[in-house]
Formats: sequence, structure tokens, C-alpha cells
Amino acid sequence: MLSPRIRPFAPRVCLLNCASGERSIVAATPFIFGANAAADFRTGSPHCPPVLGTIQQRGDEFEVTINSDGTALVDGAPGSQFTLHLGEEHTLSAGGEVLAFKCSADPQEWLAFGHEMFWHFFDAEARQWYGPFSPEELRDYVRKQTPEQAAENLVMPAGLRDVGFFVKDVLPILPERPVVHASDDLVQAVHSEPVNTEYGEFTCPVCWFKFDRGDAMNISVHAALRGDPLLGEDAMQRFHATRFTDRGQAIDAMGIAAPDLACPHCRRKLPPGFMEAPHHIFSVVGAPSSGKSYYLSVLTRTLQTSLYQNFGVTFRDADPSENVILTQMRTQLFSASTPEDAFLAKTELEGMLYETLPRLGRKVRLPKPFVFKLSRRHDHETDFSIVFYDNAGEHFEPTRNSADSPGAQHIAVASGIFFLFDPLHNTEFRQRLKGVRDPQIQSRRLDQQDVILAETEVRIKSVLGLDSRECINTPFAVMVGKSDTWEPLLGPEPLLPSVEKGAILPHNIQVNSDRIRELLLELCPAIVSNAEAISSNVCYFAISPLGCSPVQFTDLEGHIRIGPDPQLMKPKHVESPTLWVLSQIAPEVVPKGGSL
Repeated sequence: MLSPRIRPFAPRVCLLNCASGERSIVAATPFIFGANAAADFRTGSPHCPPVLGTIQQRGDEFEVTINSDGTALVDGAPGSQFTLHLGEEHTLSAGGEVLAFKCSADPQEWLAFGHEMFWHFFDAEARQWYGPFSPEELRDYVRKQTPEQAAENLVMPAGLRDVGFFVKDVLPILPERPVVHASDDLVQAVHSEPVNTEYGEFTCPVCWFKFDRGDAMNISVHAALRGDPLLGEDAMQRFHATRFTDRGQAIDAMGIAAPDLACPHCRRKLPPGFMEAPHHIFSVVGAPSSGKSYYLSVLTRTLQTSLYQNFGVTFRDADPSENVILTQMRTQLFSASTPEDAFLAKTELEGMLYETLPRLGRKVRLPKPFVFKLSRRHDHETDFSIVFYDNAGEHFEPTRNSADSPGAQHIAVASGIFFLFDPLHNTEFRQRLKGVRDPQIQSRRLDQQDVILAETEVRIKSVLGLDSRECINTPFAVMVGKSDTWEPLLGPEPLLPSVEKGAILPHNIQVNSDRIRELLLELCPAIVSNAEAISSNVCYFAISPLGCSPVQFTDLEGHIRIGPDPQLMKPKHVESPTLWVLSQIAPEVVPKGGSL
């Protein structure tokens, strides 16, 4: 019986008959549930006793006593009573009934689910949630379970967040499969197997696992569906869609169109239009304080101009709300009037550029992707997106490659790898740069850049299952940064232009690469040997994201910092490595001119 007046915020017990979908609120106690016609909550199983149980309120808690001739299971274990406090949930299997109880201060949220049942399924071995499923869909899903799986895997009805039922305990209440004749329409199959992480049409830009189009999950919209079993109570539920609008949009459990997609592995929201065009991951590798944040900020600004002027290609945010951090860094750098304003703080290892998500059964910190879309003015058939990350340099160090911190594993699935080498970290370079007045030369830092390259090789070959003697063919750009300080070491001849008349010039790029490689072989041969042990497709570039030496200043807290002078900034050759990679993976967008 429902009370027309429920005192706001007073704890109330909410009931659910998982067989029928009927929901009710305990308005007064003692409250009786069972098969008796006079029961406050009447059940329908022919095996249920007249009084299956009673609920009695004592202060702000509720005592539930079970009356069953057979074994009663409370939260999956034998029991005859339990107590409900505010926010707690319990399940009951007894007398042929499968019931759920929740003590809530907002019973209307419970009633908002209506009488239509939806379930989520937890695969204990894969440590993955699936659903939501209707009772019929859940029946088809769990009928394939072995007795051992049915005793370990769980199901949870919509409305619960903390407890559920073992599969074996809900099998009796699931509807029988109807007889389907050959002439009947085919019933759309529900995705019922754990998604393979190694194969599929798409690669998630967040966890880097693969999946097919039909594996993608949708993100619920209705407020009553907040609370995802894997992402937490603040996230909207993810589900595999089985109902759609006339426009083909998925419908969530409350009947609302839910167009946003999520990865089936990490459940992170996918960029808009993710299914419409290919995505290419561009991995930037570098040591701590090598300048990756400055490089990405300058690169994304420079590509907007270079791609459009030289190739008629627009380069724009594919997901402005997710790119906001990089946008802020770019704006800060190019809108500054003083070095203090232009200074970009070091990327924190677990800072705002990372988020906690499920991966392989554990919660890990993963870098947020920055996604940009490339499209030609009159040919959108060739549209694609590229994905960047601003990894903390520490994530590339050997001690950081643990299963709990896989933040740099995107290098193994990248379409292009960019190693940012800081020559001012290197002792041999510094000795040859005597007389150069750059405050970065004065600092003394341990140079582990060759070790980071060696670790990069180990990670790539481990993830891809390659022999240590095998090489990948992924374009690998070794970018020797801060070229404004060391470029005279190449000799008096200037570097050749990389682009001319709307095309990449491979011959010029190769000539430049050979000159830079020769210098590296002389000063730090380990960089060359390690890079060429990774890929058979290596090219060397001189770049200067700032185009000038930074200056020292004292911040408001009295710390001595080094930052760029906005009045002197003039980036050089920053986009050349990216254009070289693009000419290989998308030659119809960035064509080559001439030949090697």
C-alpha cells in the first residue's frame, strides 16, 4: 500500500518484486509481504507462504524478519532476518520469490523506475558489467552459464547499486523462451560475450583496447540512471542498447534518447563522431621537463595555419569540452605579455591531465586524450582525427610501467611516434654549446633519454608480442628540440624547407634528417641506435617550439622559474615531423612532392 503523503527525507524501505517488476514503499509498520490477499505487498509465486516476512520500524532502522519453510537467502547467504539503515540495500530469495530492499530518503526515485524490469550482469572472471537487459534478454544471456559461473556471476536489478543476486538464484523467475517458428521475424541478438580487447574495427583513444561497432556502449541520460557499477555513483550508467528511436538513437532504460557513446572496456565517453571517421594516435615521448607541454601547445596552433595554407585542410577541435586543458595552455602561452604569464607548469604525473578509469579489472590513471579533426574543404570522405596526449615524462621511465599505471601504453598502438630529445640535458651537446647564453644550460639534470628510448622499445614489443630483434614500421620522428641553441652545429648551410607548393618534400626532409642523424651519431649515438632498434621508419628533425631561449624570473612565491619571453617567440619547424607522418598515413590529405 502506498501512502499519499511521505515525510520528506524520512528513511523509507523500498521493495521490488524482481519477477513482476512491482515496486512499493513501506509507509507504516508492521508491514507484511507474502502470498496472503491481505498482505501489504502481495507476491505471486505458488510456493510463497501467506506471510513471507514482516518489516518493523525501530527508530531510523527497519528490522526484516523472514518466515519461510525452505532456505531463505539474504544477500546470497542463508539468513532469517536483516536490518536496514538509511542507504543500505539487501536482497532476498525465499519461497519462490526474488525480492530487493533499499532504505532511501527519496522513495520517489525508486518509484520512477516504473514496473518495467531491467538488469545488469557482472562477469566475475572478466570483472566487467554488461547491460541493461530486459528479463527476456537476461534469460538468453544467463542460460549459457555453467553451474560454476552461475554460482559466481552476479545480476543487479535497476535501482540497486551495492548488492545483487547470484545468477543461480534468479534463474527460476526468468521468463521461458517463447517458441519461434521459422516464419517469425528474427529477434535482434543481445551482445552476450565479453568484448575482445585485441581485435576490432576501433581503438579506444583512452584505454587503447579494440572493439567493434556493435560493442560500443551508450550513456544513459535520465537522472534516475545515475550511478554506473564500474565508474561510480556520479557517472551515468553505461548500457548496450536494444531499443532505438526512429532516428536510430539508442534509448536508455527510462525511455530517453541516449546518443553519446562509451568504450565497452574503460566506459569512458568517446569523442563526438567517433564512429564516422578513422582515428590515429600520435604518441609524444620524452623525458621529464623536455618541453612536451610547450611542444603540444605550439604544435596544435601551428598546424591550424600550416595545414590550411599549404594543403587546404582544416585542423580543429573534435571535442572542445575535452580539449579545454590543452586549449587553456595554448591560450596562456600565446596571449601572455610576460614570461611569468607564459610559464606552463610541469605536467604532474597524476594531475588534471589524467583520470581514473577501469582497465583489466582494476582502476588505473590514464591520460586524457586531445582529439583534433582534419578535413578537406571539398572532400569529407577523407576526414580523420588525430589524438595527442600530454604525458608526464615520468610515465616513460622504466619504474613506471606497472599494471596499475599504464599511462604511456598508447605508444604500442600509435600511427606515429614522436620522441622529443632535449639536447640541453645531454652532456656532450652542452660541452659543444659553450658561449650559448641559455639558462637551461646552467641547470644540471640526469640525462636518461637513451634509457627512456630503450624502455619505449621494451613496452612496444611487449604489448605487440614482438621478438626483441623485430622492428615496427610505424613512422618514428626523433625531434631534437631547442634547435635555436644548437642548429649552428650542423654547419653554415640552413636546413631545407619541408613544404612547397602544397606538398611535402621527401627529398629535403631526408637530406635534413641525414645531417641531424650524423650529428647525433657524433654526440649521442645511443639515441640513434635505440630509435632505429624500435622502428625501421625513422626520421630526424630539428625543431624549436619557442624559437628563442627562455628567461629566468621569480614567481609570486619566490621560486626561480624559466619561461618563454612572449615578445621573442618565433616557432621553427615544429609542424614538420607531424606533416611527415601525415604524408605516410594520409597521402591523399598531405601529398608528397617529388621523390627520394
